[in-house]
Amino acid sequence: MDCPTCSTTNPAEAGFCMKCGSPLTHTCPQCGTELPAESQFCYKCGRRLDGTQPEEVQERLQQYIPKELLAKLESARSGGGMQGERRIVTMLFCDVQGSTAAAERLDPEEWAEIMNGAFEHLITPVYQYEGTLARLMGDAVLAFFGAPIAHEDDPQRAILAGLEIIKSIAPYREQVKQQWDLDFNVRIGINTGLVVVGEVGTDLRVEYTAMGDAVNLAARMEQTAEPGTVRVTENTYRQVAPLFDVESLGSVEVKGKAEPVPAFRVLGPKAAPGRLRGIEGLDAPLVGRDREMEQLRETISALAEGRGQILSLMGEAGLGKSRLMAELRQSLVSDGLLIAADTEPGNVGPNTTINWHEGRSLSYQTSVPYGPFVDLLSNIMGLRSDQTDTEKYDRIKKNVSAVVTSELVLDVAPFIATVLGVSLEGNEAERTKYLTPPQMRGKVFTAVGRYIEALVAVRATVLVFEDLHWIDPTSLELLEELLLLTDRVALTIIALFRPVRQEPSWRFHEVAVRDFGHRYTTVQLEPLDSDSSRILVAHLLEVEDLPEKVRDLILAKTEGNPFFVEEVIRSLLD
Repeated sequence: MDCPTCSTTNPAEAGFCMKCGSPLTHTCPQCGTELPAESQFCYKCGRRLDGTQPEEVQERLQQYIPKELLAKLESARSGGGMQGERRIVTMLFCDVQGSTAAAERLDPEEWAEIMNGAFEHLITPVYQYEGTLARLMGDAVLAFFGAPIAHEDDPQRAILAGLEIIKSIAPYREQVKQQWDLDFNVRIGINTGLVVVGEVGTDLRVEYTAMGDAVNLAARMEQTAEPGTVRVTENTYRQVAPLFDVESLGSVEVKGKAEPVPAFRVLGPKAAPGRLRGIEGLDAPLVGRDREMEQLRETISALAEGRGQILSLMGEAGLGKSRLMAELRQSLVSDGLLIAADTEPGNVGPNTTINWHEGRSLSYQTSVPYGPFVDLLSNIMGLRSDQTDTEKYDRIKKNVSAVVTSELVLDVAPFIATVLGVSLEGNEAERTKYLTPPQMRGKVFTAVGRYIEALVAVRATVLVFEDLHWIDPTSLELLEELLLLTDRVALTIIALFRPVRQEPSWRFHEVAVRDFGHRYTTVQLEPLDSDSSRILVAHLLEVEDLPEKVRDLILAKTEGNPFFVEEVIRSLLD
């Protein structure tokens, strides 16, 4: 048993800490049962021991949870999604370091005031990435990513939420230091694993819980983390390794585990993230997509002749939309037609005829305005996260000035900077300062349209929008405005999305069919046939004497989905 005062580990039968003498039990205020010091609930009557009750917690949380997320949680509950079940879940534990000693030194009302202010910084990032707050304790939170609402990138969301907590708490730490002279900080532990989840109370945000060793391991990661850091297990790290810079901490001893557990400290997102899909050390040629590749190349050929085009590449998750785009781009580079995306406007080789730029929508940014355009414009202009706002704006003006007439630079650059979240000063700031939201939206749309049109005037251009099914409404409207450019300049817009009529991307398809049918092409990806799937397995799994029934089992389970083939083979290799 760990002492709540000095953290010394004591024998299980100890009544007082053998180092500081503090009592190791306390009494339930409702039924009088003696409880271990680390208890959060009374095991006899169920009383919450942190001083708050479910009604108070629910009222506190209500101010933080977005309406869209609340609707999803209610839908999951009404649809039976919160019944007990086995799930792979990523769990995030976050607590205040040294809270016991701090609470002992301060008046209870002062400590309550500090923690109430802190919870906003702990809770908001969890909801921002559509996690579920499972437990709100006196000085800590437990959140789930993957239950009851599941996403295909829950480990990534959990880590981003953890990093955002560390970032957002920093100004509040300074406030606490100045007002109470308290060194206030948080630490975070994350683990991904199989648990049994289910609703154990009536409050869908607080009483939804998980049971299993994976929860305990997440708690141990938090308890062993340094203040101001995010520590993850190997289970989580392996699922996000291409996306984050980490520091390996080796194997650490954790309570309750017979063997040391590998752990990693997350430093931040990679400046140039890699691919999550694919198997390291193994590669396979593109198979079964000759017809689709020919359609794509015909679109590019029309663009090279000066005719703008619109193309939708549709397919369910895992069928290879991104892989097909990568193969198309590489073939254009090999043919000498394509200029690299990071080449400055006007500084191109004599044989290149096409610019290629990409923007991606993210699953957790469906309500963030201009999400894919931030990615697209940052890529075009070569902006980096480590640059200051001044450096970024200088680069924005340089890129805009290279293609736009001088008298229009100040009508374009400040509004592109606004989209990219770059702070402005002087005359540029005055141009945006007093605009109403509708006025700002109109100025941004005009500025982006002018810049793209001027860019295309220099060289034929392909704009690729990945994961359009996650596009935000504002970006979708701006993209529809850009479709008009394809009628008068050599611009090809390619959209990759899943063919789901309920998603925003389907509106893009309907608008393109209705208004631009003369230059609109759809390419529909279907699962690979059995011969192509067998070829793919053969390339990825070169194992001598592999029983034929094993190959047949892989083919049957993956149903022609290349991503599923890779995942099954990855599991076999592991």
